[in-house]
Amino acid sequence: MSPLPKFSIDLNDTFPRLTAAPSIEAVIHWQAHAGKQLEPAALREALAQQLPDYPVCQPQQDIQISASGNSDGSSEFLQRTQWNGFRLQDEQGHHVAQFTLNGVIFSRLEPYESWDTFKAEAIRFWALFVELAEPTVIQRLGVRYINRILLADGEQPSTFLKAAPYTLPGVEVSPESFFYKDTYHVPSYPYSVHWTRTIQPEGASPIDKRALILDIDVFTTELLQLDQDTVTQRLQEMRWLKNKVFFGCITDTALERFGLEQFGD
Repeated sequence: MSPLPKFSIDLNDTFPRLTAAPSIEAVIHWQAHAGKQLEPAALREALAQQLPDYPVCQPQQDIQISASGNSDGSSEFLQRTQWNGFRLQDEQGHHVAQFTLNGVIFSRLEPYESWDTFKAEAIRFWALFVELAEPTVIQRLGVRYINRILLADGEQPSTFLKAAPYTLPGVEVSPESFFYKDTYHVPSYPYSVHWTRTIQPEGASPIDKRALILDIDVFTTELLQLDQDTVTQRLQEMRWLKNKVFFGCITDTALERFGLEQFGD
């Protein structure tokens, strides 16, 4: 038996461009603990000065709940609330950034534009975090895309997915709902991938329509230094992996539905 070909990331690959991409949220997440103590008032002032185009700035709180049992059989519950940074949003409501004691979570909400503009804005926040919080190392870097595909009455996930959900053995009917989450380690690279497929059931509201959710989360598995060239390279490779998963799992019908325009960025 011949050996399997060695896996390799090729950043020269091109992927289809979609004019109506189903992404409802794209996320870049830097997990990096602040290297110095951050004071809420001073940090809020600094963010307001350097990010005037993000006028919404709300404090974030971490809530920790613990319980303990006493010898007399009674129980005691403790709740602790601790400030953990700020949540910022731009005027259009398209970009949301969480600037926390443990890093930056930057999101682009729908409508999605392009990787280059999304990445540039995310790196802008990361550079500010490095300046203000002085982290020493990146514990985890992640690129995540959440896609939502509306399903018409009677339409099956197999219209959009090449690998359709399992049918019921002996009856051969498709499931009304499902939840699959797979985790893969990328050979020869410091990445893993969470790939989730599920059905959003139809809700009581007209906007809560039945939909197929495709959630692709690519993340690093090793510590990462703050060097910007290295960070940029990792982001490009993780985006490539995300694209490989997404375009490898959807059908030609899905490409047409999402407005296939051309192969390119």
